[in-house]
Amino acid sequence: MKYSTLLVLMASLLAVEVAAQAPDSTTPVAVLAALPPAERQAHEELIALRVATQAAFNKVGSSGKVEDMEAMLKYVHPDCLLTAMNGQSARGKQGILEYFNRHMINKDHAIAKVQHVFEADHLSILLTPDIAINRGTAQGTYNFTDGTEFVVNCRWTATMVRQNGAWTVVAFQFGPSIFDNPVVDALKGWIYKGAGIAVVLGLVAGLLIGRRSRRPEATAKA
Repeated sequence: MKYSTLLVLMASLLAVEVAAQAPDSTTPVAVLAALPPAERQAHEELIALRVATQAAFNKVGSSGKVEDMEAMLKYVHPDCLLTAMNGQSARGKQGILEYFNRHMINKDHAIAKVQHVFEADHLSILLTPDIAINRGTAQGTYNFTDGTEFVVNCRWTATMVRQNGAWTVVAFQFGPSIFDNPVVDALKGWIYKGAGIAVVLGLVAGLLIGRRSRRPEATAKA
């Protein structure tokens, strides 16, 4: 009974990761089982890393506590390179911690809460037994301190390395679309509103100027 329960749990965790590689497979665990033992173990560890990192990311994104951020950093390589959703970058655990403090802790911080769901396109690509890369999609819900909320769909790429028997994230980059982006849509809305206001102001100004230019002529005829 315990063994079957474990298989069901593993299948649910693996479903997203292996779907692109084996779209016709209804038993993702079997896909891993067919791999050589060392490769299978690497993929199982990388899947576990992705699941654990997402859970830790969302915990700190909900709590905004420094201690939760420090707990998440155990999944991050000491020289990790991060390119965030806003285009800013950070290097290393200290740099990532400073980025977090700047946007979620310090005075006048912008983000009140952030949650992400990360999905992989396929199993990670093992460049060497200890270096892997992957890509996928992410849906992020951002709640800002001014009450604004945005749901952003984007792409991500990641590089992982295994040192001392443990996988860590050594590089991670978000890739939001400039075309399908709620922030861009909001800016477009303000541009259209601004253009509409400018047209109205232009018409009003034109009417006022026209009235003033006609007044001397009317006075002369009188």
